[in-house]
Amino acid sequence: MPNVLFICTANQCRSPMAEVIGRDLLTRAYPANGWRVGSAGVRAVDGYPATPASATVAGRHGFDLSRHSSRALSAALVTETDLLVTMEAAHKQAILRAFPQASDRVFVLSELIGRSEDVEDPIGLAFAEYERTYHLLEEWIGQALPRMVELMGE
Repeated sequence: MPNVLFICTANQCRSPMAEVIGRDLLTRAYPANGWRVGSAGVRAVDGYPATPASATVAGRHGFDLSRHSSRALSAALVTETDLLVTMEAAHKQAILRAFPQASDRVFVLSELIGRSEDVEDPIGLAFAEYERTYHLLEEWIGQALPRMVELMGE
């Protein structure tokens, strides 16, 4: 079963939204693969909920983040994950410093679609920025699906 992990800083805004978007898009586009999709943060503390704005935005698009619980990226998660997709280049660099063995499995989301941009953190910004982040994630993950599947050998 292919395993994808979306990664941001605290695992409370971007990566939880990316997780539900990614799970939905991968399952609809490639239903036979039995995807395992999760999220984590490079500086996360375990057990925190998604931010209220992230949960509200996801809810407006049909996703429930009410049970989301943040988790820190760990050696075990890196080992069991086929593809690590970060929101920022800084996240990728942090992972490569801590887990150099993952170098062939970690990519910035924008890299997967031939770009070199970060998905900026909306924390503390206006609600409209959370909505903009959601739509950017939906667009980029949708575009990245074929590359993600290829990288996992599916």
